[in-house]
Amino acid sequence: MYAILTDDPGLARAGSGDRTYYFVESVDGTTNEPLEGAVASVACWGDTATVEADPERAAVSADGTRATPDSEGHQWGTVCPTDPDYRTDLLERLEELEGDVRLTTLGFPGESFCYCDRCDRQFEDSGYDDRTAWRSAVITEFVADTATRVDGELTATLYPDPYPGHLQERAGIDVRALAAHVDGFLVPLCSPGYETTYWVESLARGFVAELEGLGVDLSIQLSAAEIEPERLAEITRKLEEHADEIVYGTSPDDADTARETIDRLREKSEVPA
Repeated sequence: MYAILTDDPGLARAGSGDRTYYFVESVDGTTNEPLEGAVASVACWGDTATVEADPERAAVSADGTRATPDSEGHQWGTVCPTDPDYRTDLLERLEELEGDVRLTTLGFPGESFCYCDRCDRQFEDSGYDDRTAWRSAVITEFVADTATRVDGELTATLYPDPYPGHLQERAGIDVRALAAHVDGFLVPLCSPGYETTYWVESLARGFVAELEGLGVDLSIQLSAAEIEPERLAEITRKLEEHADEIVYGTSPDDADTARETIDRLREKSEVPA
């Protein structure tokens, strides 16, 4: 199955793929009205606008670094996942959506986060001896609460690191615990041009192994930027045996590439054996 991911409403309505992921809430804090029939892509804790308006809401590391766009290693602002007001508002916004939902920026913004006073207090009162396990419980509880509010399929985005235990250490994401609450996982493997591709298939195979036996779908996201359709189709063919769905991140500048790639793949699949 082929899909596109976009924040452009015209592309979202064009029906280039079997389904469309549409950015309803983005990491910069911008929002769009949901589109009927499209998967609503929602940034959870990634919200630069909120962090810029109130830096104290940003997750903070043990050395006092705030998760803001101007901090090294951060491309957007990240609200602390234990912020109760933000969590409540986010769940209410998710409940208002109709149909399928994709969650992005789901976990903590790095293994050294968060050490705000609230997180320190909650960890101390949690009964957990290990902070990694506590962080995973925070994220898993949020996803479980989300699952009760979403009336369609729920997809969680994973950072592209399938090595066992790394996602839990990095972001508080316990894949096996989340699998009980989601229908699938989406992994972005994006690189403009894809001059080399061995790493793409390696990571895809790693996630197949990590998700084995969990009963969830695996979607792989590719970039349609700065690449020829036949090259993108070639990469897709290498990944199709590992994924249930290939999603092309696209914009008006490269929409023709995504569309032509999908057309080529469909034509080949329809050729009689």
